[in-house]
Amino acid sequence: MTRALQFGGILMAAGAVYAADQKPAAAKNPPPPKTEVVRPANPRNPEARNANAPNKAPGGRQPGAPIINPANPVARLYKASPEERDRALEKLPPAMQQQFRNQLKRFDSLTPEQQQLQLKWVDRYSALPQEQQAAFKVQLQNLQKLPPERKQPIGAALRRLEGMSDAKRREVLDSEEFKSRFSADELKMISDLSVVMLPPM
Repeated sequence: MTRALQFGGILMAAGAVYAADQKPAAAKNPPPPKTEVVRPANPRNPEARNANAPNKAPGGRQPGAPIINPANPVARLYKASPEERDRALEKLPPAMQQQFRNQLKRFDSLTPEQQQLQLKWVDRYSALPQEQQAAFKVQLQNLQKLPPERKQPIGAALRRLEGMSDAKRREVLDSEEFKSRFSADELKMISDLSVVMLPPM
């Protein structure tokens, strides 16, 4: 019960921010969903048959697998039981409650290895001082605003740093070869994000 109350207090605070930020949106018809045509691979061609098989990235993560933000308040419910999740979410605004349930469903659909990676990020983020947590959240927002041609090299840099010790990561970040590829702002972004090691969304 105590854990559920703690979760609820945190999520209620998030819910208050969510409600304050909501503005009436003009009604409009949503665009029709895009239909992707998937052509079957030639069963007699083993290379074609395996062409769509995903390759695992470091940490057991699949390329394109959903990456969950460890700064999100719902991350505190990843390890909670279904009953604790329900008690923590039941007093939130309906729209936010559904949004958080969808995020929990995404987490539950990950492989055990991917879940452990997400939990590692959550624990590492939670252990940061408040100043570094704030810097991480700001840089995560900045990352989402970048054009794709800059997101891609920054994502590659983060994946390269993933799993390194703090000392090794600092050595790479301070190298002239690394600095020559990014602007000062991008280097600061990579440094702040690599503390938790969150690849781009």
